[in-house]
Amino acid sequence: MNILIIGLGSVGQRHLRNLKLIEPKAKFYALRKINTKPLLNNDGFKVIKGDIKKKYSLKYIKNLDEIDIKKINIDCAFVCTPTALHISKVAWLVKNNINCFVEKPLSSSLRNINELERLLKKKDKLISMMGFQLRFNPIMHYLENIFKKKSPIGNILTFHTHHGEHIADQQPYENYADTYSARKDLGGGLILCQSHEWDYMLNLFTGYKFIKKSFFSSKLSNLNMNVENVFTGSFLLKKGHNKMLCTINLNFLERPKKWKINLIGEKGSIEICLNTNKICIFKDKKKIIKKFKFKKNDIFIKEVQFFISKIKSKKKISNDLSLLHGIRVLKFALELKKNFK
Repeated sequence: MNILIIGLGSVGQRHLRNLKLIEPKAKFYALRKINTKPLLNNDGFKVIKGDIKKKYSLKYIKNLDEIDIKKINIDCAFVCTPTALHISKVAWLVKNNINCFVEKPLSSSLRNINELERLLKKKDKLISMMGFQLRFNPIMHYLENIFKKKSPIGNILTFHTHHGEHIADQQPYENYADTYSARKDLGGGLILCQSHEWDYMLNLFTGYKFIKKSFFSSKLSNLNMNVENVFTGSFLLKKGHNKMLCTINLNFLERPKKWKINLIGEKGSIEICLNTNKICIFKDKKKIIKKFKFKKNDIFIKEVQFFISKIKSKKKISNDLSLLHGIRVLKFALELKKNFK
């Protein structure tokens, strides 16, 4: 198997490390225009000594056209560049029938999105996938069962997410102001960078209709960034005769990191902590605690294993995780960016 990695930042290197474990006999190619990222490991993105090219026996290519010129057979590609640079790479891959995995979000604007959507619908055999790794988190599987199968607390009446972390803690080996998360020109900002929140919302709330929305975002504090770093939104949804209020609060300011989801149902409530991977169910004056034991990288490994398995079996990935879903999430996220003040 020949695998191409486009972009060797923190996420690109993570995928490369995991792919080496999953497919040790694969040949790896890399497209890397700016060699500013050091060699990293999985332990909090710590810098380690060594050269990326030598460590992973990479073959560098200067541009995508070199694949055609040198007649390199690429089985799949991973697009891990800054958000604003995704779409041109993705379009080339799709046109050239190369299976592709794209890190979220799909793009930072709707430019050329309609053309990409038409291409994807024409390419029936192409396998594409968005990198929404939370889909492979067992806690999210539990949540999905609540909404799509059986809820231990009856009909869900409210759904609240709070996700706060300081932007400088995300990639501590470099100045946060230089990262794509802090820069408008690279497609940064809280709403796009945390688009996995919109992905799991749209996935969990299948069958619900959004009947009312209220949201805004802003840039607070003296952080050196020109994009939003706080967001709050409220969404009233309806499914059949049942209504649910969903509220989302996100920020790039908070220390220590806090990531919680709270649900209130007709028969009880549920508290989920994604920092400690613990779920507390409150029902009939009883408290039930569920603990999930896994490492952060386990989720990324499962995600990549899933994608590679689909390529080997030549089975398409369902639309709720494909690039077509990525377009849906992007449109939703860009709508939320409109009320920036």
